[in-house]
Amino acid sequence: MTTETKPLAAAKAKEAEAESTGLWIQEPRIYIRALSLLAVVGGWEALGWTGVIRPSVFSYPSAIVSAFFALLFSGEMLTAAYESSQILGAGLAMAIPTGIVIGVLMGRSKNFEYAVDTFVYALYATPVVALAFPIAMVLGVDFAGKTTIVVFFAIMPVIVNVYHGVRNVDPMLLEVTRSFCSSEWQRWRDLIFPSVVPYLVAGLGLASGRALVGMVVAEFLMSISGLGALSQDYVGNLEMDKGLAPVVFLMIVGIVLTKLVNFFEGRFASWRTGSRH
Repeated sequence: MTTETKPLAAAKAKEAEAESTGLWIQEPRIYIRALSLLAVVGGWEALGWTGVIRPSVFSYPSAIVSAFFALLFSGEMLTAAYESSQILGAGLAMAIPTGIVIGVLMGRSKNFEYAVDTFVYALYATPVVALAFPIAMVLGVDFAGKTTIVVFFAIMPVIVNVYHGVRNVDPMLLEVTRSFCSSEWQRWRDLIFPSVVPYLVAGLGLASGRALVGMVVAEFLMSISGLGALSQDYVGNLEMDKGLAPVVFLMIVGIVLTKLVNFFEGRFASWRTGSRH
């Protein structure tokens, strides 16, 4: 064995030894998170079993999970989720492209920015829940009104993040692209878009979470339907385990949306790396 290969062999031996110690020792955060989760859920469950939590007031994990699967297999959960998904999907489908276009125009055109930034930031600072009743008066309490509320909840993070992403492109690099007579498309492909991607992904993550909130708000404050109606009906009947089951479903949807955003962030990150070489 040569002197050059000795450090490599030692490093591999050390890595193998670390692997043999187990995942828990290598990653203590996993152990800590698991203990924290077990402590909270176990304590909550114990309060339910000992009668401290009254079923007519609240519920506990095992009862909620049981109710969740009961509603899922009966079809009630899926029917309500389908109704809610139409509002959520339509709202995001309108908010994301519209927000991207407005954010890009604000970032690339000073005149457009001066024309709309007052309205954008005023709306961003306004509690969207306060707009629910005016929207209902204008557009009604059905699909159009609910979708509009979701759009207002979701669009602002996209606009603001895309705008800042475009504005934060290095001006020196933009000047270099102009010096080499790059077309607008080439500037977007090689410089602007790769720089905007992290901001866009952050905006999409915020937008998806806010869209879920907007969907629930719309279903509670307007015509009762979907998961909001399912939850409200069972809570009204003091069946808290079934009333909280749709909340668990929404939590799962939120986690899935977050993972999807993270997945696309990883894909775009590799694309950005490749575009710079």
